[in-house]
Amino acid sequence: MELRKFAARTVYLMTVFAAAGCADGTGEALTPTFPTVETNTTNADGTRLKASAPQPTSPVSSSRVTSLTPTLRLANGTAHHDPNAQLSYVFEIFDGTTKIHQSDPIPEGTPETAMVVPENVLQANKTYAWRAYARYGDVSGSLSDMASFQSPLPAAAASGGASRPGPVPCAGNSGRDIIACVSDAFPERLAKTSLGRRYDNMEFLRDVIIATGKCRGLNFGRNYKRGTAVISRDFLVWRSNVGKNGRDRGVDIASGYDDAKTTLKLTWQVFDGDKNWGHPFYGDYGPVDCTGVN
Repeated sequence: MELRKFAARTVYLMTVFAAAGCADGTGEALTPTFPTVETNTTNADGTRLKASAPQPTSPVSSSRVTSLTPTLRLANGTAHHDPNAQLSYVFEIFDGTTKIHQSDPIPEGTPETAMVVPENVLQANKTYAWRAYARYGDVSGSLSDMASFQSPLPAAAASGGASRPGPVPCAGNSGRDIIACVSDAFPERLAKTSLGRRYDNMEFLRDVIIATGKCRGLNFGRNYKRGTAVISRDFLVWRSNVGKNGRDRGVDIASGYDDAKTTLKLTWQVFDGDKNWGHPFYGDYGPVDCTGVN
């Protein structure tokens, strides 16, 4: 009786061993897989890592950072079949469609993973995009959503004060180009606010327009109203060599700037010899430091 039980157990164990070592009776050995990696494609984007994609948390939505070496932060992904797997993350930064930086894999942090952007990667006053993906060994996971941020304004423009702000970067060199660049650089200066703050904002924007124009080869100056000592907030002078001996033109640079209940709109309206507006009185703005914006 005991001999029969022993023989039955032996046959059972051999059957279990054979099933574990062969695939469907083919005689081919099964290949074990890691708990976090599929042997074949498993994700819709072609990646094989069995983990959810990380998600950017900061900075996002084109928010402006305060440093050229900001910290990028993401919410970690989760390994589906092995939640204790130690994932790493690769960060990518883009200028438009061009990838300008890819980090080495950064070990997962708790409760988030962060990367400090190295020096000399970013430039002032530009919009960048970034994303990340998980790594496990040499296997990559799905890409995160793309996030965006704006780099800091040039130091001159950020800290120059209302009396002498500095220029901002601008690819164009027409008056309308300058207006668009300044509007994009200072959206907070266009917001609805108190009348006193609107006046301060208008003077600040006027001087940034003048400084930026000078860096782009346009001779802008402040306008002294009717030749008095009063400087116009929303009107500047454009001096050029067009015409006999050159001439000055007046330019209206804002629409309804003294209506603080509305969003400020910068404009470019040139008045040339219009008696209703009076002759512009050019006030030299002085030299402008264009380092870092040209």
